[in-house]
Order: sequence, then C-alpha cells, then structure tokens
Amino acid sequence: MKNLKTLFLFACVSMLTFSCTNQESLIEYVPVVETITKIVTVEAETATPETQTVGSGGITFIDDAQTWTNDRIWIMDGKVVVRAGGVLNIEAGTIIKAENGSGVDATVLVIGKGGQINAIGTADAPIIFTDIDDEISYADKGLSPNRVPSDMGKWGSIVVLGNAAVGTDAGTADIEGIATGYDWTTYGGSDDADNSGSLSYVSIRHSGQEIGGGDELQGLTLGGVGSGTLIENIEIVGSNDDGIEIFGGSVNVNNLFIYYNGDDGIDLDQAYKGTIQNAVVVMHSSTDNVFEFDGTEDSTGTNDGAFTVKDVTAYGHPSAEKSDTFGHWKSDATCFTSNVVYLDFVGGTFIEGIDMDTYAGVGTAAVEGSLLFSELYFVSSDAIETIFSATSVTDFDTFAKVVDQQADGTGADETVFTWTLHARGE
Repeated sequence: MKNLKTLFLFACVSMLTFSCTNQESLIEYVPVVETITKIVTVEAETATPETQTVGSGGITFIDDAQTWTNDRIWIMDGKVVVRAGGVLNIEAGTIIKAENGSGVDATVLVIGKGGQINAIGTADAPIIFTDIDDEISYADKGLSPNRVPSDMGKWGSIVVLGNAAVGTDAGTADIEGIATGYDWTTYGGSDDADNSGSLSYVSIRHSGQEIGGGDELQGLTLGGVGSGTLIENIEIVGSNDDGIEIFGGSVNVNNLFIYYNGDDGIDLDQAYKGTIQNAVVVMHSSTDNVFEFDGTEDSTGTNDGAFTVKDVTAYGHPSAEKSDTFGHWKSDATCFTSNVVYLDFVGGTFIEGIDMDTYAGVGTAAVEGSLLFSELYFVSSDAIETIFSATSVTDFDTFAKVVDQQADGTGADETVFTWTLHARGE
C-alpha cells in the first residue's frame, strides 16, 4: 500500500512539472522598437518687396514705433503723420519716394508734437527723400538717372513740429501749407529742450509743391522744435520755395547744404533762438535771398529771442532774376550773423534791407532785441557802398568788406559736404 501512495505522489509531481514546463514554453517575447518622429515645420520664404507704400492719398497716422528699412523703396502717399507717442525710424541708405498728389493732396511727412523721427544716415549711405517719378534705385548709389537739381516742386516736404517756445501771441500756431484745425498741425509750447528725434545725413530732393494761393512747402520746415532734437548733415536740393524755414523753437542745425531753391535759402521766423552753423547756399536763377530773417510776431513782446547764423558760404547764379539777393533782415529781426562769404554774384547785387528798429551794428554774439553782424565778406567788383545802398546802415565798414578772393578759414567748411550731389558733380 505504501508503494502505491509513493507511485501516485510521484505521478502527480511529474504531471505538475510537465504542466509548468509547457506553460513557460508558451510565453513569446516580442522585442518593442520605439520610433520617434520629428515634426519639422518649413516656412515658405517671403520675397522682399521692391516697394512698400505707406498711405493711400489721405491722412495716415503712425502712433507706434515703425521702421523703414533699406531693403526696399518706401512710397509715401498723402499726409503721413507721426503723432504724439509715435516713432518713425529710418535706416541708413533708405530711399523714400513721394507720390505726386497736387495742391492740398501733396504728399508730406509730418512729425507732430510729441512724435519723433530718427532718420540717421551716413556719408556713404545717406537717406534720400525724392519724388515718385525719380527713377533712382539702390543700384544708382545716390545719383538719379533722370532728375537734375533744378527739378523743383514735385512733392510736398518734411515738416517737424515741437513743443518749444515760438514768437506768437498765443505761443502756438498752425504750420502753414498743410492744413489747419488739427492737433497734428499745431506747434509751440514751453519746452525749449523738447526732443523730436534726429535727422542726420538726409538728402531732401525736388520738394516744395505749391498748395494753392501762392502757398508753397519748403524742403525742410521746423516749427517750435526744441534743442533736444539733432539736425545735422542735411542736403536740400531743388526746393520750389525756401530751402529751410524755421518757425520759433531752439533747435540747432549744423552742416546744411542748400542746392537750388525757388525762394529764400534760409528763412527764420517767430523768434527762433537756435544756431545755424556751417552752411552752404548755391543759388538758382529764381532764388530770392540767401537769408530772410524776421523777428517775433508776438505783439506783447513776451515771446522773443535771438538766433545765430555763422560760417556760411553763398554762391550766386550768373542768370539771377533779381539783384537784391544777399539777404533781408526785416520785421525787427534779432540775431547775430557772422562769418559769411558771398561768391560768384553778378555785379550790382545788393542787400534787400536791414531793419533799423533793431539794428545795433557790430557784435560778437546773439543778444535778444538786437540785430548784430560780424565778418561779412563780398567777393565782388562792387564798392561796399553799393552793396549796402538799399539800407540805412552807415557803419557797414565795421563788419563788412569787399575782398578779391575768399580767405582760408572764412565761410563754411565745405570738406564735410563731399557726400552731397553738388560735390559729386550733379
């Protein structure tokens, strides 16, 4: 009996072992390979446009920070207005063309009070503003294939307005030649250090379109612009009206080249009290005066000032339509005019006028309420008495003289203008 139990137990153990062995053999090990798929997003390449238009013939506002780049030609159409808080940056070498809307539809770039422009070029890559029919491209290296300096009035202009003091009864005014009754057309205030940005190595060409009724835009207009604004290395070519006109404010302008204009070269009004230093004016046959300087328009005398214009060379035109083109110091002008050389003016040219109400003779610096002069040189065959014959000044020999040729160190330093069209033979 014992043997039977032993056999039965052995049989059970054997069956159990066989069963377990067979269970293990049924397990199949399948290797798992992890596959990672990387998703790559391919963006379609966007070609740089040849041109980009800002505006559509009406008024376009810039209220944020924008940049006009030098990889395309920018086209302005209508009034492009940088309002308070807006900033327009323009890269060196950029070309901007203006549509040729006429009259009140003339294209104008306006930097309103509280807005800023930072147009900073270089001598090798100046920023160029011109008209839409100018065929200039980046390949032309700054020289137009079809425009000449005497092409005038093809578009509006550049206008910069600020919060500095101006000589009007209200202390503010509406800029002429654009529009009236808008916040962005007013200028003036009480912040003489106001900052409207920077303009450097900028060429403004063929501007000054007539708006109507004899009102014309300048090459560059500054109204109530403060001394915190940088204006230097500016070329104005073919303005149909003034080269530059400044209404009040305290901004300084250095290295200014004006090449052909229809009215005055440098026109200063409304108690401007900054300094213009190192300037050249090359007259066209239709140019009125090298200088037209006015005093304050504030009848109370509260908003007054005196400005300085020094280190200037003016070149006359052999076919000048007028003979009284040396300058006009009028309307109680208060300023200091110093180190001016007049070259290539035809015989018989004279000063249009000097207001004796503020005239105070020779001076050394600007003095509020006084009209002062120093070192005026006329390379001319005329007698000094002829040059001053239309004025009531009798002591002109204390600050003015006729010379045979320009002396070294007098007038403008023209070596800084090698980048301009005039220097490049255009």
